[in-house]
Amino acid sequence: MEPFRLLHPDLVPQRRESLQHAASMLVQMGLDDTVLSASPVHQRLARVVLASSDVIEWKPGVDHGDVRHDEHFGVVRVGGDRGGVFLSSVLIAYLDVLENAARMGTSISEDGWRTMLWAPTALFDHVLRRPQVGMTVVTPGHGTEYLPNERAQAGQRLYLVLMQVVRFAVAGVVRVQDDRPLVEDCVTLATACLRAATVALAFACDTRDEPSLTIIETAEHRYLWQVISDVRRAAPRARFEQFAAALRQLNDVYTECPLLVAGC
Repeated sequence: MEPFRLLHPDLVPQRRESLQHAASMLVQMGLDDTVLSASPVHQRLARVVLASSDVIEWKPGVDHGDVRHDEHFGVVRVGGDRGGVFLSSVLIAYLDVLENAARMGTSISEDGWRTMLWAPTALFDHVLRRPQVGMTVVTPGHGTEYLPNERAQAGQRLYLVLMQVVRFAVAGVVRVQDDRPLVEDCVTLATACLRAATVALAFACDTRDEPSLTIIETAEHRYLWQVISDVRRAAPRARFEQFAAALRQLNDVYTECPLLVAGC
């Protein structure tokens, strides 16, 4: 697979206002979350356009401490248009997962598939302040190819980018602790993305050979550990409990991550 652009962790946006221009542009181009329910031909075209530097301005060569892990997953850290890179990375990761699932099939349940596909819609709803009106979920067919390496990489890349969305959402909680509606919205988005990230890791392992996951502690994990107490204080109890439950569920898959064990 070609290199996958991902923002340096310190460049992950913290305000939804910083994503609104890029999100509106993608909506106008028909390249928002709705591409995930489009035809395969449309999805392949969208993948090409989203990866084009003519559409999303990006700058390569941003130093990052976890170089070894990035190389393993084919990740290239970039800067540039942070909002555009952030949103396009989410969509590209999803399109890669959808293509692999179409070619290889998957044993992920329909509920799991819906949980995973809900996250980008929740993100665009949050950024653009759209009312939540549901989504169209197209479950993958029964592919006949066997692409375990591509599957593992696609699932792990989706996990990595979803954890950046979690970081974005949690940063919103920490930043606007006195704005109760926005705090609830941010915690809800973070929870949705944690649940989706759990399914992404399950997808990465969804092969006959049952490959073991490469255990890494990402910068997003470390950030969550630093602010978990702030989230607990800021979020309504019920919303925080949902968030914590999603963390524990992720820990069931990613059992050796010390942050999640300690954080919950």
